[in-house]
Amino acid sequence: MFYLYIIITAMTKRTLYHIIFLFFFMQIILLHSTGCKKEYSYEGGDSLIIKHDTVIVPVPPAPEFPACSSCRESDATEEARWNFKMDNSFFCGVIDTGIITSDKNAFTFFGPSTCSIDTGLVITAYFEPEKLTSDKHNITTNKVAFYYYQHGAPYIFISERSTNFSITIESFIYATGIATGTFKGGVARANGIITYIKDGKFKVRFR
Repeated sequence: MFYLYIIITAMTKRTLYHIIFLFFFMQIILLHSTGCKKEYSYEGGDSLIIKHDTVIVPVPPAPEFPACSSCRESDATEEARWNFKMDNSFFCGVIDTGIITSDKNAFTFFGPSTCSIDTGLVITAYFEPEKLTSDKHNITTNKVAFYYYQHGAPYIFISERSTNFSITIESFIYATGIATGTFKGGVARANGIITYIKDGKFKVRFR
């Protein structure tokens, strides 16, 4: 991860997006491999318990992030928007790029946060054996790479194989290329603490 950070800080914006896409394609491949570092258990909604070598250690809630008055939950119904919650914090932003693979079995979308162009979201999802070659409804996958980045830092949140992150396409309209859906799951913070993202929403047009 340190070497990824060094590369990112040296790249242009366009090259940065290419590096991020390649990174998450590799993450999707890794999802197929076995093994995990820890066992995680979610209890009581947002609270999280980490189990390690039979010792149960409660993790305190992460501090809240600054509120953004420009973020509105209703914006997720608009095209090219995303948002999600973490504890009592609410995050939102735009989707400036949506890429679907030529095989129509995976996609990536990304874009900056509404209140800070230095932060943003990248999601890659792999749906095989499903293919987005026709209208689809209510298909879910946990083969997802989630990355909430900040320029000048390795990351803010990142999904891991053991944290059960998932994404659901509630509606994909083939004629328009518009996908509407939700996402949720555990993510690691830069300090190693696992937190839980909920009520994630997106609406993206793949061109």
